[in-house]
Amino acid sequence: MDEISGIHRDDGTHTVLALLLSDQCPYGITVTGPDGSSTRVSGSVLTILNDAKEIVNSYNVKSVVDGAKSPVDRFPRPAIREAVLNAIVHRDYSVPKDIAITVTENEVVVISPGAAHRRGDGIRNPLLVAALELYRIKGYSRNGMASIRKSYSRSGYEPKMLSGRSSFMVVLPAVKEVRGYYPAKVDKVTAYMSAHGGVTSEEIEELLKVSRTYSYKIISHMEADGIIFSMYGGRMRRYFLCHRDRRKG
Repeated sequence: MDEISGIHRDDGTHTVLALLLSDQCPYGITVTGPDGSSTRVSGSVLTILNDAKEIVNSYNVKSVVDGAKSPVDRFPRPAIREAVLNAIVHRDYSVPKDIAITVTENEVVVISPGAAHRRGDGIRNPLLVAALELYRIKGYSRNGMASIRKSYSRSGYEPKMLSGRSSFMVVLPAVKEVRGYYPAKVDKVTAYMSAHGGVTSEEIEELLKVSRTYSYKIISHMEADGIIFSMYGGRMRRYFLCHRDRRKG
């Protein structure tokens, strides 16, 4: 605790950060399962993180889905860990409410008190972020939603984040299909292009969260398969969907 900044005020009294890291932390997590039963976990932010994950994963049954050779988790465990951690780290602690997690057969919904923090305003709860980084919390990422999306990259499903005036919500859909890496990326690119028309290679790179070299491999493969075509050249080059989608797996 001595290495953590921000746990004492100048007069020696403890700060809110110290409270969050202690067993006296008043902010809990309430988990409601598919049967409607609710469990509240309390304690330090480290305790509620681990306890809430265990409860959610107790409902996270494995099953064989299309495209999978062996049973897979209904909800990717890295996504659950990151969604719960993201809620703890970035919630608004001025709102005296629990984080609420609801698990059904089709989705996990994590609701955090307070509207989502705008990027331009910097990191919410920066001292808590720094403290958890000192604890080397496994799986923590400053770009939580990107990590969550990555865990769904072969599922054909897209997790969502929704923000309202008084809360923000992360929705993790159940995985009912596992696709090869290439078909999954084709689905993502074609869905994006259907909504946006002609796109640049940089947009595809950002969409897929891959390196420039790998994004060019995907683009080249899609062109060879007759899924997309390009127009113009250099910085003006744009990629468009072909009228007929002849995909290869």
